[in-house]
Amino acid sequence: MKSILTSFLLSFCLFFISGCANPPLANPNLNYPQILYQKDKDTSIIPIGFSQTFTNRFKILYEKTPNPNLKTIEFYFTHYYNEAQGDDSPTASFSFTPRYLLRANVIINGDIKLHKDIELPVIAFNPPYSQIFDGIIQEALKLP
Repeated sequence: MKSILTSFLLSFCLFFISGCANPPLANPNLNYPQILYQKDKDTSIIPIGFSQTFTNRFKILYEKTPNPNLKTIEFYFTHYYNEAQGDDSPTASFSFTPRYLLRANVIINGDIKLHKDIELPVIAFNPPYSQIFDGIIQEALKLP
């Protein structure tokens, strides 16, 4: 009986601690560049968690390394596949775990275009805390 209670308490403590480990949300009191999600450019229906995650992570990274030359940032997603729903990407490699496959497209100040192909296990996506877009966001923040 003691071992059952001990294992229950231990698992509850681990669950509680892992829930507290999420990175913070963005500060709503700062002035950020204009962030526009161009949903009409998406090539398929994209779950709302991806746009929320991109916006939140952009704001958090902008707080750490602000770029005063950045006035607007637009983003949209293409080449979206959800292997958990049976979608098969023509370019994806084999994986034992279902993944989200998508391309993040970013337009900076209306003229500089960036894109990054992303493969993310479905089970690892935790909106709005996931850091999957950090690479392309940091690349955008470094531009003059």
